[in-house]
Amino acid sequence: MLTSLQQYILNLIEWLQGLPGGPWAGLGAPFLEAIFPFLPLVLIISANAATYGFWLGTLLSWVGSLLGTILVFAAVRYVFRKPMTRWLERHKQGVYWLERINHMSPVSLGFLYSLPFIPVSLITYLLALIQMPLRTFIMAAGFGKLLVVLIFSVIGDQWEEFIQSPFRLSMLVLLLFVLWVISRGLEELLKRRAFRKRNEQLKRELEAKRQTTL
Repeated sequence: MLTSLQQYILNLIEWLQGLPGGPWAGLGAPFLEAIFPFLPLVLIISANAATYGFWLGTLLSWVGSLLGTILVFAAVRYVFRKPMTRWLERHKQGVYWLERINHMSPVSLGFLYSLPFIPVSLITYLLALIQMPLRTFIMAAGFGKLLVVLIFSVIGDQWEEFIQSPFRLSMLVLLLFVLWVISRGLEELLKRRAFRKRNEQLKRELEAKRQTTL
């Protein structure tokens, strides 16, 4: 299994190195991932660091991913807002997430963007629909993406050591598990908070109706 994983990473690095444009290809890969979220961002970040070194790979991954996310945000907010609103009305999952993030601070949103198991593409759509100020969005997304890029750039820069060392590999698996637990726990916390705010709002509306009928 480790041999096949090592060969897969080598193939990915060779593919990046073989793309025309040099570092521009390293910038373009995370940019495309922000537009097409089914692409493996973690592997792209790690491969960039392994191909271009830690500092340049980190910069390329962060700038590319952030630019792609800003483009998606602007496209949804200024071009596709009406069809995205209709899409949102048909999907309960989107409505739930809208209620969860509607009252979050930029710091909390940045933390969401730093977790690889949170659907950040959906969060980007929703933040565009609620017309979050562009400057606030860039600060939140930029902070969160910088954290996740730094973590996986370290892994990508030293990927051979991680694969060859059982201890480092087990620590990597543990890190991914911890991030997954934090993601699920935060999602559940936001869900409960959204339901609590919804119940409070319903109580206020019922109280207002009682007062108007008296």
